[in-house]
Amino acid sequence: MEYVEPVVGIANCLGTPVCKYLRYRRKLNDYVRNFKRTRDELNCKMEDIELQLKAELLRPLGKIPKKGVENWLKAVKEMIRVAQVVENNVSNGRYFCRACNGKLVDEKTREMKEFLDNAPNASEGLAMDGPSAGLPLSTSELVGEEAVRNEIWACLMQEEVSKIGFWGMGGVGKTIIMKHIHNDLLEQQRFERVIWVTISKEFNVMKVQDNIASELEAKEFLDKEEDKLRRAAILSEKLKKAGKHVLILDDVWDKVSLEEVGILEPSGSNGCKLVLTTRSEHVCILVVR
Repeated sequence: MEYVEPVVGIANCLGTPVCKYLRYRRKLNDYVRNFKRTRDELNCKMEDIELQLKAELLRPLGKIPKKGVENWLKAVKEMIRVAQVVENNVSNGRYFCRACNGKLVDEKTREMKEFLDNAPNASEGLAMDGPSAGLPLSTSELVGEEAVRNEIWACLMQEEVSKIGFWGMGGVGKTIIMKHIHNDLLEQQRFERVIWVTISKEFNVMKVQDNIASELEAKEFLDKEEDKLRRAAILSEKLKKAGKHVLILDDVWDKVSLEEVGILEPSGSNGCKLVLTTRSEHVCILVVR
């Protein structure tokens, strides 16, 4: 069985014109050098594309890779993996026929050159705008609450702070302050998504799920499902794909189970934040702790 593949390879080579067969055999070393040079060039091109894409995704947030760029990078990585296998086989004498080796490396060299010819045009940009981080909320002018606003903002900017509770009696301006912070977050572009959901006194899990999904432009995925647990699982996945985000729950009257709704547990590792406003110190402690 060890000789079957080499024999088949020789037969394939013999099927080509004799002059090609002889050229593959005589100039094997030239083909291998050209193969390695093209492989290295393709690898450098891939690394350049990856570095520029990474830079484009850093600022501003909300950018996503172009689909063609993603597909090219994925295919090139597989091509380079295959090229390495071919190089190892040829170097180790895996194929006994020199002409077979020459033909193989020539074919793979042509494939790699095709990838180089079809490489993404970096000058046209490798990333594009992703879904909107959110829309600014209309709000009235903030008067005399700058200290509270600045304190909440400072907490949001600290990596070690993942949950923030803002409580006080009705009418003190909690919602107005948070609307201003919501709009500031959009303007600063520090997060990929800023999500605002009003809870109110009549809490309903499915309604909250629908509201968050609408903010993520993913409500159609929940419309197909009636089971709360499955809806929570779907919403959780959508929030993960939303990336680094701030979820603001306004006017919370009672304890909200993040797990039941499908809200990701905010942490320093995922970079997500949860902010809630409530009239109850008890509710604030229960949710934020």
